Amino acid sequence: MEPTASCYILLSLCSLCLYFFFRHVLLRANSNNRSKILPFPPSASPLPFIIHIFFRRRSIYDIVHILRRFHSLLGPIFSLRLTPFSKPSIFISDPHLAHSALIVHGAAFADRPHADSEPARFLTVNNHDISSSFYGSLWQLLRRNLTSETLHSSRIRLFAPGRRWALEHLLNSLRSQSGLAVVVKETFQQAIFSLVVLLCFGEKLSMSEIRDIESPLVFLLSTFTSFNVFAVFPAVTKVLFRKRWENIVRCREREAEIFLPMIRARRERIQSAGTEYCYVDSLLDLKLPKEGGRGLTDDELVVLCHEFLAGGIDTTTTALEWTMAELVKNQCVQSKIWMEIQSLMESDDVEIIEEEDLQRMPYLKALLMESLRRHPPGHFVLPHSVTEDVTLGGFLIPKGTEVNFAVADVNWDRRNWADPFEFRPERFMAGGDGEGLDLSGRREIKIMTFGAGRRMCPGYRLAMLHLEFFVANLVKEFEWKVESGSEVDLSEKLEFTMVMKHPLRARLFPRFKK
Repeated sequence: MEPTASCYILLSLCSLCLYFFFRHVLLRANSNNRSKILPFPPSASPLPFIIHIFFRRRSIYDIVHILRRFHSLLGPIFSLRLTPFSKPSIFISDPHLAHSALIVHGAAFADRPHADSEPARFLTVNNHDISSSFYGSLWQLLRRNLTSETLHSSRIRLFAPGRRWALEHLLNSLRSQSGLAVVVKETFQQAIFSLVVLLCFGEKLSMSEIRDIESPLVFLLSTFTSFNVFAVFPAVTKVLFRKRWENIVRCREREAEIFLPMIRARRERIQSAGTEYCYVDSLLDLKLPKEGGRGLTDDELVVLCHEFLAGGIDTTTTALEWTMAELVKNQCVQSKIWMEIQSLMESDDVEIIEEEDLQRMPYLKALLMESLRRHPPGHFVLPHSVTEDVTLGGFLIPKGTEVNFAVADVNWDRRNWADPFEFRPERFMAGGDGEGLDLSGRREIKIMTFGAGRRMCPGYRLAMLHLEFFVANLVKEFEWKVESGSEVDLSEKLEFTMVMKHPLRARLFPRFKK
C-alpha cells in the first residue's frame, strides 16, 4: 500500500527544516571565502521543486515550466538544490554555454554524478553500463565496444535484411487496417522492438516473445522518473514505497529470466559458421583489464542488454510517432516527401525504398532534422558532472557539481531559429537557418536532441537510419490523413520520453500505382 498524503507532508516538513538548517551552516562557513573566488551561478529557491516532488509526487523532469521560469528570472545558467541535502545542481539553457561546456571543456564535463537513488544503483549494478558509468577506463571500454563492434557502419550494413524484415511486418500490420482510424504507436513500437532485439540478441522473435521482453522493460522505463523519491531518506522511503521498490526488483529479475537463456544460447553458438553477429557476442568477448581481466557477470550482461534495448526502442518510437503526426497535420510537407519518393522510383512496382536510396532524399533528411529539433524525445540529457573546477560564463563550476542541459530550450532558441515553434523542414534546406548543420555540435550547437560532446548518444547515426528508412517507406506505401472530424493534437506528456499526450490516430490509404 502506497503512503498516505500525511506521510508526504511529514517527510516534506522534515526535509525543509533540515534544508534550512544546513543551508544556514553552509552559508556561514563559506562567507569568508566568497570574495576570493569567482561567483557561483545564481541560486533558485528549491521550494517549488520540493512541493512538486513530495506533495504532487512528480519527477524533476516533469516540471520544466518551473525551470523555465527560473531561467527567465536568473538567466541561462542557475543553480538549484534538487533535494534538501544535495549539492546545488547547475541548469543551462544557452546553446553557446552548452558548446563551451561539452565541446570546448569536453573532458571536464564528461563525468556522471553518483547515483542518488537505490533503484538507480540497483538497476545499473553500481554504474556498470555506458550511460551511468563514470568517466574513465570502464566507460571508455564499454562505449568503444559498442561503437566499434555493433554500431560501426560495416556492422550496420550487415543488418539491412533485418530492417527489411521489420519493415515488412510493420507494413503488413498497417495494410490490414487501411482506411480505418489507426492508433499507430503500438504498431511502431513492435516493429522497432523486433529490430532492436535482433541487433542485441541475433534472434528474430515472435510477437509473444517480444511482448514478454517488452513488459518489464516498459515498466522500468515508465517508472524511471519516479526514482527521485528514493533519493531522500532511502532507508525510510524504501519502507514507505515498499510496493514500488518490490515491483522494480521483480521486473529486473524477470528481465534476467528472459535475457540470460538467450545470452547463454549465443555463447554456445558464437563459434558456429554463418551465425549473424550481434551486440551480445561483443559483450561475451569483453574483458575488464582493470578488474583482473575478468569477463562480465550475468548481472552486468543483463544491465547492458537492458540499456541497449531502452536506448534503441523508446526514443526512436517516440520520434517516429512525432514525425508522422507532423506529416498528418502538414499535408503539404507529406506531399513534398511523396514527390521526392516518386522521383527515385524508376517504375511503379518498386517494393521498398532501399537504404542506398535515402542518400538521394535531402527533403526527407530535412524533415527528420526539423522533427527532432521541434519534438526532442528527451527535454534534458542525462546529468553531467565536472571532474575539476571550471569557469563557465563567468561563473565557477566546482569539481563534482552536477550539470543539466535543457535540450528543448536549446532546440527552440530564438537566436538560432526564426519562429522556433513553427514546423518547417525548409530550415535545413539550402539557404535555411540549419543548412549543413552537424548533429554532433562540434562547430556549434543548435540542436541537442542526441546530446553533444563525449557523452553524446553513440547510436545517433543508427537512429537516423532507422527513422529515414521507416518514414520513407511509410509515406511510399500510404497516404496519411487525419481522422475524420478531428485534429492532430501535439500536446506533450512525460513518460520515459516526451510523448504525445493523445497518441496519433490516422487514416491510412494505400498509394495507388499509376
